Amino acid sequence: MANFVKDLNARLLRLSPGDWMDARDGAGAIHWWAGIGGGKTSASHVLAGAYLRALMGGLVTATKVEEIPLWQGYTQKHGRGRSLILVDGVNEGFNFIDYELARQGMEGAAGTVVECLMRVIDAARRASGTASHRGGEVFWEDAMREALRYTVPVLYAADGSVSIPDIIRFVTTAPAGLEQPTNRAWQERSFMYGKLDAALRGPKVPMSAQALKNAIAFWSERWAGMPEKTRGNVAATITATLDRFNHGRLQRAFCGRTTVVPELSFHGAILLLAMPTTLWGEDAIIAQQLFKFMWQRAVLGRNSLEPKHRERFVFAWSDEAQDLVNPADYEFLSLCRSSKCCVCYLTQSLPTYYAKMGGDNPRDAAMALASKFMTHIFGSNSCPETNEFAARILGKVVRRRGNYSSGVSESVNLGMNSGNSENSGYSTNYGASSGSTFGQSSHNSSSGHNSGSGSNWGENRGRGTSQNVSEGYSESLEYAIEPGDFARMLKTGGTRNGNEVTAIWFQAGRIFQASGTNWLLARFRQ
Repeated sequence: MANFVKDLNARLLRLSPGDWMDARDGAGAIHWWAGIGGGKTSASHVLAGAYLRALMGGLVTATKVEEIPLWQGYTQKHGRGRSLILVDGVNEGFNFIDYELARQGMEGAAGTVVECLMRVIDAARRASGTASHRGGEVFWEDAMREALRYTVPVLYAADGSVSIPDIIRFVTTAPAGLEQPTNRAWQERSFMYGKLDAALRGPKVPMSAQALKNAIAFWSERWAGMPEKTRGNVAATITATLDRFNHGRLQRAFCGRTTVVPELSFHGAILLLAMPTTLWGEDAIIAQQLFKFMWQRAVLGRNSLEPKHRERFVFAWSDEAQDLVNPADYEFLSLCRSSKCCVCYLTQSLPTYYAKMGGDNPRDAAMALASKFMTHIFGSNSCPETNEFAARILGKVVRRRGNYSSGVSESVNLGMNSGNSENSGYSTNYGASSGSTFGQSSHNSSSGHNSGSGSNWGENRGRGTSQNVSEGYSESLEYAIEPGDFARMLKTGGTRNGNEVTAIWFQAGRIFQASGTNWLLARFRQ
């Protein structure tokens, strides 16, 4: 097929009459959040179909059995049925050690093989729930990595190949004390000693003199001189985990013939990891994390290849992503955009990541991972923490709240007064005069009496009324969508909702025509 999408601006999916999702948006990584029954899987076929119609290659993880026929249906519907490859250990196999050695040789591949084995060990510990959350975990990881780093090159030098059974035998027959490396009887029965001797005296692929010297020094001095308990724990962890590849599904899928490689997706193949956890259990998590890690490394390195290997977009699709997340995802999401990779992860909630991430602070690890996605699709969810996270991402807006008040008041006053008054009085005066000269005399007298009374009465009344009305508004910063609305207002599909799922489509750095902001209400048919 020659008409695959190459341009970052190529339109892939219509979101509203005036808004499109293009390849550039897909390359910015998309995360779909919705609770159980929230329509996440049934609605996401719209996005999957957009990638398939663009003729992208891809990697699809499958934690549930039903995802296998689901993707078989998707590819058939969009004319991509012949592009689908089931990686299940029966139809196809991938010997990751042979793959790396053939691709890079010993000098280039040794480190990658060791990191792959460390991913296997980490995935096994997480799957079984034995991953430590203590600071000492770093010590054990470093010790295991160091032991493997001095195992893989020696085996490759001695035999020209490396296998899981040989790694196990090499570590289990390493010296258990400083006296053993010089003990003739031990040398004759030790598989490890025989391989070191072959790498020194008759190598199939010669090691550098310094690398061989370092390997001999590590096993004869540092490893042999370790405390017995420490040495035993390191060896037991390596051998117990890798022993899974000595038999069963993992042996068939990763230790036999190589019939499929990650680079096939660069040319349109859709690699479906048909190893569901409901059937494979812990082996499924180990297998899918291993292949996913190898695919991620191949994608990040594709820009060093010829143009024909890096023109086509690819996608990584992981439903129930929490089951397969690993520390390499953070780095991959930081860099994969330049490799034309569109990542889509789907999960229920942030706490599901907390439970799977491990480490000293799984919450911070989960938030760091979520921050790498430029687009978030939030469906119906009952998880308060995830809904709070969604509300914070959408941000706050200034809302104007109107207020109105009115009132009527009435007053009435009544009064009455009355009074009485009375006064009375009496007065008397008397006077007399006489004189000898003239022989005269006079006399006068008077008296009087007065009295009075009075009364008064009065009444007064009054009434008054008043009416007042006031209007105004206040402004406040509030969430654009309240956390509770993600559980209340979004449709979850099914007959009760007319088979329609709704979700909030958020994209950083964009303004949608339909909403005038960086999020919109998207509608999907199931």
